[in-house]
Amino acid sequence: MKWAKISIDTSPESEDALSNLFIEMGSGGVQIADDGSDSHSVVISAYFPPDDMIGERISKATRLLEDMREMGMNVGAGRISVQRLDESEWSEPWKEFFKPLPIGERILVYPSWEDVNERQSRDILIQIDPQMAFGTGRHSTTMLCLKLLEDTLEGGERVADVGTGSGILAIAAIKLGAREVIAIDVDEKAIPIARENARLNGLGDRVHVICGELLNPVDERYDVIVSNIASKAILSMIPDFGRYLNSGGKLILSGILDREVSDVQNELENNSLTVLGTHFHEEWAAVLAEASV
Repeated sequence: MKWAKISIDTSPESEDALSNLFIEMGSGGVQIADDGSDSHSVVISAYFPPDDMIGERISKATRLLEDMREMGMNVGAGRISVQRLDESEWSEPWKEFFKPLPIGERILVYPSWEDVNERQSRDILIQIDPQMAFGTGRHSTTMLCLKLLEDTLEGGERVADVGTGSGILAIAAIKLGAREVIAIDVDEKAIPIARENARLNGLGDRVHVICGELLNPVDERYDVIVSNIASKAILSMIPDFGRYLNSGGKLILSGILDREVSDVQNELENNSLTVLGTHFHEEWAAVLAEASV
């Protein structure tokens, strides 16, 4: 079978939006890699059947780049290229790119084709295949959230994952000892993916995945809320987080560029949420905060 590979030379700031667009358009896989020449540039590649929709997909990506430019976002070079590949030209390199990924002290994220039985030093094993949805553990924001979940969860907590994507953070929360997890995503296409990933990790009946916008489906209080989405959406939710956190409850937020951190920190403090720490990886940040006791 032939495949069409669409690649965009862009900036880390734009990679989430472009990756999500590719997934929404039905990509058989999204790959993000440094371009090798500039630490502030990345190449996002997605794979599609070489059908008559390729032109429309390129047009949608072009429009999104133009919209982001108009909003003042850095989209880097914004160059789009297309390459036709045989099945063997992308499936095996794809598998070579996605190797087991250790995160923190206990977590190992791995694809289904890797044997991890010999890696017994890590007790939190999470199987996620990269073709399925954004959230394979390799993005800086996902790694930051996983590390903070590992550091924060002690066992028995009720957790809400807002913007669950592939479900990786919800799965990690249960494996780290959470008693109950609700996983929310506004994208209907993400719901069956997150449910299937939970099932593949033996947690089909433990992770409750629902479709909804931000905090709208939440009607109870939680010990931990984790949200790895765009900072604009995070800022819009901050005034409401206190109503959904138990006293002393923890808030883990990422999807935040390093230059946006102060805005998020100030908004948290203005809403009686105490910032406990801020962590960075490459251009991205994650903030840990606490509700008033």
